Amino acid sequence: MKNRIIRMTWLAMFMFSLSVANLPAQGQPSAATQEADALFQAQKWADAARAYEAITKTEATNGRAWFRLGMSLHSLGRYSQAVEAYQKGLKINPNPQAMYNLACSYARMNDKERAFEWLNKALNAGFGQIRLLKSDTDLLSLHGDTRFTEVLGLADRLTHPCLYSPEYKQFDFWVGEWDVENNGQKAGTNSVQRIVDGCIILENWTSASGGTGKSFNFYDANTGKWQQTWVDSTGSALNLTGEYKDNTLLYTGETRAKNGTRTLHRLSFVNLGPQRVRQLWEQSTDDGKTWNVVWDGMYTRKP
Repeated sequence: MKNRIIRMTWLAMFMFSLSVANLPAQGQPSAATQEADALFQAQKWADAARAYEAITKTEATNGRAWFRLGMSLHSLGRYSQAVEAYQKGLKINPNPQAMYNLACSYARMNDKERAFEWLNKALNAGFGQIRLLKSDTDLLSLHGDTRFTEVLGLADRLTHPCLYSPEYKQFDFWVGEWDVENNGQKAGTNSVQRIVDGCIILENWTSASGGTGKSFNFYDANTGKWQQTWVDSTGSALNLTGEYKDNTLLYTGETRAKNGTRTLHRLSFVNLGPQRVRQLWEQSTDDGKTWNVVWDGMYTRKP
């Protein structure tokens, strides 16, 4: 019962969207729906099941009523009837939470094939309560099956794509603690970290003269490009877009001065092996005809 209540709390936003879709024209739920909802919230499952069953007889396309009927029946241990209600609701509104609850009903019936089928469908459709998979007592019958381990693996991959997708790892060669030289002279140190479950590479720069700066670097799956936003302690900012190829992440972008002068930027990070990285920053003020080196930094990984 505890897991069911937790699941209901997660459903608050989802249930609101369903209720809006099924409101009468004046924008208010019917008296029958209000009564059924009150019974549902009070966890009076038998009464709620009867109330929602009555609603579905007159409102056969009310996905919300079918869904709550399924939850009420499941809470009463009437799993086969809950399955039927969920399936009817899913034909109207194929949402991941209903898919998950359908899997739970099948698991309670010890129908492992259909339970795993609907668990995978729920995850691929965007089911978000990943921690519930391990704690939900409805799924205990599945724990000893190797497919449950596979489901947990799928859940982790879907909720942490940056830890698994190779594109997000292209810039990992820059992650670490570094001593940095520019033209053979000590320039500073850099601490480069993966944060937000590997979705952002955060640069923490400290120059030998005491200046600081940070950059956010991330792979945008929508564009297939890397993005960098740099800001330093002088207020200087730079926004770049890049691609990884041949052991090099090449960023490009432009800035405009207050007087309108346009400057092109080319920033290369070259992977020289596990212990060294070269960072080359070039600028052009003639639309790329000529380029001037602004920075030629050599990174050496700290022991």
